[in-house]
Amino acid sequence: MKVLLSLLVFCSSLTLAEPVPPSPFEQSAQHALPSSQEISAYLTVLDELSPQARLVELGRSAGGRPIEALLVSDSNDFLTGFSPQQGKPTVLLLGSQHGNEPSSAEAIQLLARQLVAGEHGELLDKLNLVLVAMANPDGRDLSSRYNASMDNTNIDYVALNAGETRLLVDALHRFDPDVVYDAHESGIWKRILTKEQGYLTDVDAQFDMGNNPNIDGELLCYTEQYLLPALLERVSASGLPAVRYRGEITDLKQSVARGGLGITNLRNYAAMQGRISILVENRLDNKQGRYDSPRNIAERVRKQLISMEQMLGLIADEADRVTRLSRQARQQWNSSAEDGRTLWMAVSFEVNMHEPVVSLPLVRMEDGKRKMYSFPNHDAIATDEPVRLAEAYAITREQARMADWLRRHHIEFEVLEAPRRVTMEQLVIERLVVQPKARPGVREKLQAVVQATPISAELSAGDLLVPTDQPMGPLAALMLDPRSANSLYQESEWNWLAEGEFPVFPVITP
Repeated sequence: MKVLLSLLVFCSSLTLAEPVPPSPFEQSAQHALPSSQEISAYLTVLDELSPQARLVELGRSAGGRPIEALLVSDSNDFLTGFSPQQGKPTVLLLGSQHGNEPSSAEAIQLLARQLVAGEHGELLDKLNLVLVAMANPDGRDLSSRYNASMDNTNIDYVALNAGETRLLVDALHRFDPDVVYDAHESGIWKRILTKEQGYLTDVDAQFDMGNNPNIDGELLCYTEQYLLPALLERVSASGLPAVRYRGEITDLKQSVARGGLGITNLRNYAAMQGRISILVENRLDNKQGRYDSPRNIAERVRKQLISMEQMLGLIADEADRVTRLSRQARQQWNSSAEDGRTLWMAVSFEVNMHEPVVSLPLVRMEDGKRKMYSFPNHDAIATDEPVRLAEAYAITREQARMADWLRRHHIEFEVLEAPRRVTMEQLVIERLVVQPKARPGVREKLQAVVQATPISAELSAGDLLVPTDQPMGPLAALMLDPRSANSLYQESEWNWLAEGEFPVFPVITP
């Protein structure tokens, strides 16, 4: 049936200007945003029209709405079995993790419609695409940043409390993308900057990539030194001014850095798995502005689509290097340290001594004039507390609960059936340092000052052993080690940090 429909679409294209129906957003004369149900119905139409498209339900949101991925590929093996192909990157695009940032969901539908209509054939020659238009359908229908349970899924990638976050983590392992593209919008109106100080931010497209220094060293070097600059150049050359992400500017007195270093966000979580992870923040215009469409939504969708198309074009041109480096990193992680096995538990932003001040554009509310404003530049990344990757981590507390959490992350572990003697580091927390004195750039509430002492000890039956010689090993170590600024224990429901001996131990070679 799909083959027959495809032939009908092809024949109709000889006489019709638009053989594939426009998206619900395109059909709306008033640029009304469609509901999640309307978007889901449209994705079903695209699936039925093309043998190169397949709609897969990932699961349901907290509010019971479907979260779906539209696969677009010229490979039947990928469409049916999600099989990776040599030299052909799989790219996962996520729209609207925040439901009140809707333009990326519309842009992904436009991109899907164009692909199904036969446009961008050069992309399908080189890429397999997984398009998730609505990562947060509850937020779409509720016009909210959160899901129906009031979870901010965008910063939930360590605790995995929200069902939506768990579905997206499952998707990372189900489709095994080489590239993850997370599309957002950044509002130009800020409470202090605008309401009290009289300025709006002025940027059309900001990009960042995985920046945690514990990402595989060769992959991090490639994305930081080549891929990100190349993407900024391409998007800017297309007519959409693009810059490196400087974070949210909310106050004239603040410093600026980059996107956060923590692994609670998708960007660094996915990059720690060996995936090229890209964040875009396109401009979210002011509610009080005068535009040709409500809150300039038509223009915002256009900018999102340009950003996506230019990113996909770059990845297609870089297909060989992208697949080699990303798959190599997933098979065998090596840190950027000389020994290739060092993890930095302490990561933070500090003053960039080579460029201590940066000038960024702002718009003055009173007259709409653009002005360059200087900010202290704290985008240098500092590393401290180096720890050699242990052979494993032993868990001796709340084992059943921890086992469930490990499964959600797809982290392999062993449940001991009998006592076992091991050599490990006994970790004793000597004191806790409360924010804001701890490290900037990570969502760290308590900084643990830890003394590590090698000992021989016996683990009990029922204890868990998490080997680090697995694709998720380095990421597991960052989440399990109490010295890590990114540890699980920074989450309120895992409040294990207290002075004394810690119940999770690195297992080491005698």
